[in-house]
Amino acid sequence: MDLLNLMSEPQRLTKIAAGNYRSLLQFVSPLDSLNVISGANGTGKSNLYKALRLLAATASGGVVDSLAREGGLHSAFWAGPEVITRNMLQGRDAVQGGPRKRRKRLRLGFGGTQFGYSISFGLPTPGDSMFALDPEIKREVIWVGDQFNPS
Repeated sequence: MDLLNLMSEPQRLTKIAAGNYRSLLQFVSPLDSLNVISGANGTGKSNLYKALRLLAATASGGVVDSLAREGGLHSAFWAGPEVITRNMLQGRDAVQGGPRKRRKRLRLGFGGTQFGYSISFGLPTPGDSMFALDPEIKREVIWVGDQFNPS
């Protein structure tokens, strides 16, 4: 794909992703020309909408303010367990959070016909900073094409 073609064709989103955001532990969905989101109450439709708004805020430089309006990064994180077990899926165990073994990262991104973008937020490394609860961008990637390839 050359630069001239890249600039002459309109970008169309082909995939959306959100991870570790509110009720969306690992959400990835292909997109078409028209997309309809439906489901029962409490299944994450509003959180998907909020994730899209947060992703849009990254483009305008307002993502930290948007996270602050949501109550900060802690309130935006997935509060459930790091791993959903078979017993949880079958209803034998409650789906609830516990102590974390891994670092928390809120991840958002999209893939498109011309380029893709992803961003990952986390808290600062513990220390004596006055901004210990402010979100930090831990990784931000933009790529050409429909799929990220770290090579």
